Amino acid sequence: MRDTTCSKWGEIILNSFKVSEHRVFKFIRANPLVSRTQIASKLRLSKVLVSQIVNRFVESGVVLEVAKGQSSSRGGKKPVLLSFNCEYRYVIGVDVGGTKIKAILADLDGNILQQKNLPSKDIRSKKDFYVLLRESIGSLIDRRDRILGIGIGVPGTVDSESGFVRYMPAFDLKDLDLKRDFERLVRLPVFVGNDVTLNALGELWKGVANGYKNFLMVSLGTGTGAGIVINGELYEGSRGMAGEMGYTVTDWSREKMHDLSFGRLERWFSGYSFERFLRSFNKTVKEFFDLSDTNEEFSRVLDEACEHLALAICNAICLLDPELVVIGGGIGYNQYERITKRLLPVVERVVPNEILEHVEFKKAALADLGVCLGAVYLVQKKIFVI
Repeated sequence: MRDTTCSKWGEIILNSFKVSEHRVFKFIRANPLVSRTQIASKLRLSKVLVSQIVNRFVESGVVLEVAKGQSSSRGGKKPVLLSFNCEYRYVIGVDVGGTKIKAILADLDGNILQQKNLPSKDIRSKKDFYVLLRESIGSLIDRRDRILGIGIGVPGTVDSESGFVRYMPAFDLKDLDLKRDFERLVRLPVFVGNDVTLNALGELWKGVANGYKNFLMVSLGTGTGAGIVINGELYEGSRGMAGEMGYTVTDWSREKMHDLSFGRLERWFSGYSFERFLRSFNKTVKEFFDLSDTNEEFSRVLDEACEHLALAICNAICLLDPELVVIGGGIGYNQYERITKRLLPVVERVVPNEILEHVEFKKAALADLGVCLGAVYLVQKKIFVI
């Protein structure tokens, strides 16, 4: 009985130490050039405990002793100032898009050291996908001993805990055990998430949503999706599949006979649906948007697409009450002005003013790097638990 009691107390003490360790690490990362005494005071921890924790961090290299501070008014030794070492390890972030795969090598502050782009339109099978994914990180993985892990954002439904990809409409691929398969292939920790969810995480960390606690990220590219942040944390649902806005219904009477592999909203607004419409015109999606200012038919199609998109966003705003709606993705970022010009009047008609008056709309800041940077931050959140 005594042994069991001792074991339980030992476990409680160990868990308490880990919590304190996490708090100290998070504080140092958020407050460069801070002393052990300042940490102890701000976090209300004992100086002895803080010293033990910091010494472990310094020995591992994740925290650096970088300078001497000012002595107190009473004199004495100058305190040693600490700083998070952003070059302690590197992270690979991968954005799997419907037209290209982008991969970056970044330090722990998100500074990009290398990047690589490969076209992805020829992916037709699981083998094609894995070969191209491995090729995309080829030269980036040369510093294997310094790499903390790999984060991958994919355009489809993902179980974020297991890294199991249910479906990627852009490639018509189903049931890929991506985390397990790729960890075996590269022998590094791998974490997988929905691309728009990771885009939201990137904007929260380094982009236009930094400092906001509740926001909706709407990504408009080959497909249409959303990322949700509530109280400063990603909301992924029970299995990591929250935010699949592309499956939103905006006109059931016309969408009953749905025949696309994409969702019902994506029937109206997505790069995929625009490309289908443009086949007979021999125009690109960019040309479609450019000509929508003068071409009556293109303008009509875009107006209708934006109206359906607006209704889906209205539903999300009324449900989530966000402070901010971020519009991003390849199409959303590059055509932000044309889209919001058509979208906002509909939103203003539908959403009650007492809800809408507190909601801002902003263009994503990270352009085509949002998913990659979100993937870099995901790896750190999983490993450091930041």
